[in-house]
Amino acid sequence: MPNPDGPNLKGFLREIHRLDTESRLRKTEARLAELERRLSEMSQLDPLTGLPNHRRFSDRLSQALLQAQRHRGAVGVLHLDLDRFKRVNELLGHEGGDEVLRLVARRLEGALRQGDTLACMGGGRFMVLLPELKDALGAIRAAQKLLEAFQAPFLAGSRELNLGASLGACTFPQDGLDANALQTHAEAAMYRAKERGGGRIECFTATLNQDSLERQELEQCLREALHNGELQMYYQPQFFMDGRLAGAEALLRWNHPLLGPVPPVKFIPLAEENRLILPIGEWALRESCRQMAIWQATTPDPLLLAVNVSALQFAHGDWDACVIRALEDSGLMAERLELELTESLVMRQGHEDVQPLHRLREIGTRIAIDDFGTGYSSLGYLQRLPITTLKLDQSFIAALQAEPPEMSSEHIVRAVIQLAHSLKLTVVAEGVETEGQRDMLEILGCDCLQGFLLGRPLPADGFEALLASVSAKRFLGAHRNPLEEVTVPLPPQPAQVRPRRR
Repeated sequence: MPNPDGPNLKGFLREIHRLDTESRLRKTEARLAELERRLSEMSQLDPLTGLPNHRRFSDRLSQALLQAQRHRGAVGVLHLDLDRFKRVNELLGHEGGDEVLRLVARRLEGALRQGDTLACMGGGRFMVLLPELKDALGAIRAAQKLLEAFQAPFLAGSRELNLGASLGACTFPQDGLDANALQTHAEAAMYRAKERGGGRIECFTATLNQDSLERQELEQCLREALHNGELQMYYQPQFFMDGRLAGAEALLRWNHPLLGPVPPVKFIPLAEENRLILPIGEWALRESCRQMAIWQATTPDPLLLAVNVSALQFAHGDWDACVIRALEDSGLMAERLELELTESLVMRQGHEDVQPLHRLREIGTRIAIDDFGTGYSSLGYLQRLPITTLKLDQSFIAALQAEPPEMSSEHIVRAVIQLAHSLKLTVVAEGVETEGQRDMLEILGCDCLQGFLLGRPLPADGFEALLASVSAKRFLGAHRNPLEEVTVPLPPQPAQVRPRRR
């Protein structure tokens, strides 16, 4: 009988152990290879929509260009951006916005040919690759089908949303010979579509290429503007109806040493798109609080400082902490600061999203709804949120004396003022430009006015001169001897509001 501990048995056991180890190693290697394959696959997909991302799109575009070069064919590239998608996020919150993006992705896929590539670039942007086109008209026809996909509303939860899109189109070889050039040119065409109102298709031209370069240069200049001290705060005065100065709205201005004054309508959207609004917005808040604290220390009457808050700032996790730090560092009382948010912004879903408003209101900061009346939401939020002020949108003020009379906004303005007063809210009318508008707002019971009739935005030294003028007039009114003629030189000032008629 063989010895169970003999060398043959031991060798047999060693061989079994070796084979088992090799088998496990092969299985492990196979699992690792599969995991690497899946990770590589995932790295080229957008996790939200499951569509190809920018990396996979660029790879497929490069392959399509090689094929087109061999066969002398054409390739189309489309850049699609949802119009005003920021408002969707403000209305539904980020989870609701994500659901809308998934719905859009499925609908766009259904409008394309088999073999076309739809890629998600994030933030409401999509790229489309159209290989094996016969001519440039094929890209236009495909873009038109995508635009038609937005004719029916999108159902997100219980809400029906009417969305639109801007599309830019370009083709190989007419508009570019490599992947980077084609993507850049399609994007430039898309921006032109947005500038012309959105909901349309624009094709690339040489002029658009120049516009794209200028946009890139402007963005680079804006990145340096804060560091170079090119940004400045202006202050537009607000008045009570009896002519007393109520305060000012702080407005950001950019004066480039070579470009000159850059309009806010041009650089503010660019700052929001590239998240530069976060450092710029914090600087604007701190600077305006610092300046108002200085003025408040020398002015007997309390003044209110209104500062705009962008949607990106609102969505940032610690924006309320930034406000508190600005107040503490400047010494400005919280009661003297009013934060202006757009109507659609405050309609963000979710209890947690609006907690910063409640925390800031608890310390005394005022909360204003800017552009009131232009939103598309229930008025229930006026009671739910800690709002103190409604700012009537200037479009309603401009239409107060419209002809024919049935086109007048008088009834809307009256209703808003009555609603606000019933909720103990202050009403500020923006964009007051004529005496007739001022008179009607007085009759309707408006609380405060702001507009070119009363005063244009002023740099800090200009607003300081206005304060000195107001103080001097108050002093003269209290001490003037009717038997004496007193002449005091006063600095320049805007047109004054007439006292309320008794």
